Amino acid sequence: MVSPPPAATTPHFEIDPRGIGWITFDDPDRKLNVLGEEVMHRFVKAVEAAREAALTGRVRVVVVRSGKADSFLAGADVDAIAALEDPLDAERKIRMGQAVFGELEKLPIPTVVAIHGICVGGGTELALACRYRVVSDDPRTRIGLPEVMLGILPAWGGTTLLPRLVGLRASLDLLLTGKLVDGRKAKKIGLADEILPAGGFHERVAAFALAAAGDGGPAKERRRSLAGRLVDDTLPGRAVVLAAARKRVMAQTRGHYPAPLRILDILRKHAGGSVEASLDAEAVAASELVVGTVSKNLIHVFRMREAARKGTGLPAGEGAEPRPVEGVGILGAGVMGGGIAQLAAARGIRARMKDIRHEAVTGGMQHARSIFQKGVERRKLTRREAERGMALISGGLNWYGFRAADVVVEAVVERLDVKRAVLAEAEEHVSPECVLATNTSSLSVDLMAEGLRRPGNFCGMHFFNPVHRMPLVEIIRGKA
Repeated sequence: MVSPPPAATTPHFEIDPRGIGWITFDDPDRKLNVLGEEVMHRFVKAVEAAREAALTGRVRVVVVRSGKADSFLAGADVDAIAALEDPLDAERKIRMGQAVFGELEKLPIPTVVAIHGICVGGGTELALACRYRVVSDDPRTRIGLPEVMLGILPAWGGTTLLPRLVGLRASLDLLLTGKLVDGRKAKKIGLADEILPAGGFHERVAAFALAAAGDGGPAKERRRSLAGRLVDDTLPGRAVVLAAARKRVMAQTRGHYPAPLRILDILRKHAGGSVEASLDAEAVAASELVVGTVSKNLIHVFRMREAARKGTGLPAGEGAEPRPVEGVGILGAGVMGGGIAQLAAARGIRARMKDIRHEAVTGGMQHARSIFQKGVERRKLTRREAERGMALISGGLNWYGFRAADVVVEAVVERLDVKRAVLAEAEEHVSPECVLATNTSSLSVDLMAEGLRRPGNFCGMHFFNPVHRMPLVEIIRGKA
C-alpha cells in the first residue's frame, strides 16, 4: 500500500504497483481539507496526471481519498464564499468548479471516492463526479450538502447530479435541509455504493477499486420501486413531489429564504432534461444568491456559531486546560433533567439524576428513553446504541454517585430560595473539583453563588428545551 504523500502538494497524485492511481487531499495547514482556489488548481493537475497515466496504460482505476485521520473534505472555503461581491465573478468561479469536476467525471477509467469522516458541500459534489462512492462505517462519517444553510445552493453539480443518483424525493431531503447522513443511510438511498469497516479502510478501498477496474466490477444499477420510477421518470410525478416540497418550504420559511425555492425551480425546469442546462442554471442561481444579503447574514451566523464552538469564553490572552468529563449529575428529573441526562449519555458520559419524588425520576428516565427510541425509529441509532446510552443513565432520591461527578447541573423549580438550598446541599455531596451549574433562565448566578463555599466552581449552564433538539447552551460566568 502506498502511504499518503507529503502534504505540501495537496492534492497529490501517485501510482501504486497494482495500477491504482491515488489522488490524496491532506492540507498541512488545516484540520480539515478545504477546496480553496489553489487546491482546485492543483486538483486539476492531479486529474490531468491521472488521465495521462490512464491513456498510457499505467493506471487501471483512480481513487480519491483524504490523508486526514477522521475527515474527507469540508467543501469550499467559507471565507472565500463570503468575500464574493460581484455576481459575474461568482459565476466565473462556480463554472470553474463545475469544469474541474467535469474533467474528473470524464476520466476514461473507473473512479472511486473513499469517504471516511466528514464530507460536505464541495466534497460531496466531488464524490458525485466519481463513478463509485465508498464510505466507512465510522460514526464520524457524515455526508451532505449544507449549502442551503449558508443561503446558497450546491452549484458544483450537487443540485443537478444528486437527484439523478438517488431520486428526487431522497435528494430533496438533503438539498432543502442541509442535513447530513451517515454511511448506512448513504448506502440505503444509493448515495454510496458500498460501506466498508473503518478498520483497514484504505486497503479495503483498494480491493474495491481493483474489482471496479476488472470485469467483476460492482454493479451500478439499483432496483427502484414502481413508485420511485413514477416520481423520478415522469413529469406529473415530479410535479406532485416538487409542489408538495414548495408548500413545506413556504410554511417553514414564509419565503424569506430564497435558496430552497431556487433549488426547487432548477429541479422543476431541469430534473428531466440535460445535465448541461441544469449545471448552467445552478451557476446562475448560485451566483445571484451568494452576493445577496440573506447569504451574507447566514454566513455571519455560521461564523459566530463556529467561534462559539471553538472558543473557551475566557478573556483574550487567558488559557485553560479542559478537564475530561466522565460523569454528570442532574438535580431535578422530569423532562429537563431527562433531556440533559440523555444528551450526556448519547455522548458516552454517565448521568445520574436526583429528585425528591420517585415519580419525577421515573419520568426523567422515560423521557430519556423516548428520545433514544425516536432515534432508533428514525434510523439515526441502532437499538444496541440506544440501549448502551440508556445503560449510562440512572436516578434516585439519594446522593449516590454524585461524589464521582465532574459536573452537576441543577434543574429544579425556578425559585431563588429553592435553588440556593439545593445547591448548598449539593456542595456537601460532590468533590471539591466538581463544577456546580444552574440551569436557570432568568435568576442571578451571583446571588446563588453567595450561599456556596466554593463560588469559583459555580456557573450558569442554561439548556434550552427540548434539550436534544436545541444545539445551544448558555454559559454564565459569575463574579467568582
